[in-house]
Amino acid sequence: MSTAPRTTEEHAPSPSCCPGGGHRPLTDDLTGLLVRRAWEIRASQALASARRRHRPLALLMGDLDRFKAVNDTYGHLAGDAVLRAAADVLRRVGGAVGDAVCGRYGGHAGDEFLALLPGAGAEEAMAAARLVQQGVREMSVPAPVSRGTTVTITGQTVSLGVAVWDPADPAPGGLSDLLLDSDVALREVKRTGGGRIRLAGAPGTPDPRPAPLLPGPFHAIPPAVRPSWLPYGGTHRAVPAGTWWDAVRMPGRTGLLVLDALLRHGDRPPGPVIADLPGEAGGPGGAPEGGWERSRMYFLIPPRAAERWELPGARVLGRGSYVVVPDAASVRPPGLHWIVPPAADRRLTSIRALRAALETAEAVEAAEAAEGTAPAPCA
Repeated sequence: MSTAPRTTEEHAPSPSCCPGGGHRPLTDDLTGLLVRRAWEIRASQALASARRRHRPLALLMGDLDRFKAVNDTYGHLAGDAVLRAAADVLRRVGGAVGDAVCGRYGGHAGDEFLALLPGAGAEEAMAAARLVQQGVREMSVPAPVSRGTTVTITGQTVSLGVAVWDPADPAPGGLSDLLLDSDVALREVKRTGGGRIRLAGAPGTPDPRPAPLLPGPFHAIPPAVRPSWLPYGGTHRAVPAGTWWDAVRMPGRTGLLVLDALLRHGDRPPGPVIADLPGEAGGPGGAPEGGWERSRMYFLIPPRAAERWELPGARVLGRGSYVVVPDAASVRPPGLHWIVPPAADRRLTSIRALRAALETAEAVEAAEAAEGTAPAPCA
């Protein structure tokens, strides 16, 4: 009777062992996920099992976007709270898709995570990545910023690189190859602005950014198919910005991209938001005169919230400023109109969410400029 030689990965020691004969912690104290060494051992064992059973296996590598800004703005204890919440999302998704092996990649101070998915092919891995993306986006994390002061952090996003080990591949490689492929895919996502998913080896660009929630100028959308947060009937008086809020004014196209990014971070729109249309007459293709270059959008935020923040391309209208809102029953006349109306249960947009949305809008505009694509026509 003969036995086939075992691979190096199959010789991997038990996760409780270390070369010196002692014991190392298996999990990270902060997140409860496997530490890097324990993850590598269990991942190697899972890959060896996939080889024996001739089954696929996938790896997700995630990196929290703009995580340094959380530490810089709210402190490192707040950053720890975000890391714990993200780890909970990873565990939840990993448990839902099967016997996932979840761990930290960057050590105690890092914001990178790993999830190995035994039995998952490309389709299943991408579906799991989207669940992670959604879970991180929906996180609401209470965190202390000082003694007696707590904030709730929302709007966090994650970039994900996905790689698949396929037993049918003539040279499928090992765990180090899987890590390298997912890392390359993740770097490609970060270079294009983050917040997206990339499947290693897939042709084209990273997982396409979802189609805009606003397909064009909101006044061009037929009333019958407008979402509930678009302009609605009713007359609104002048709103003193310094009384309840300040206004952040942006160019129309940038403002539209910012609103689109904000809408994707929650199950209801941030608000209120006001648009100032320059008119409807005539440019080419029926675009409003001057198009979005001449229009403006106003995002209303808590008073004095923007004093310590830089908002490139935007102007903060602080105390004493106001915006006049005429009849919003029709959006055809030029003027200021609600896109997201005020409501008793609607929170004002936080300055942090607004800044993150601005970064997303800048990344979109930069990508379009690099690709040589013109903005979508205002038709």
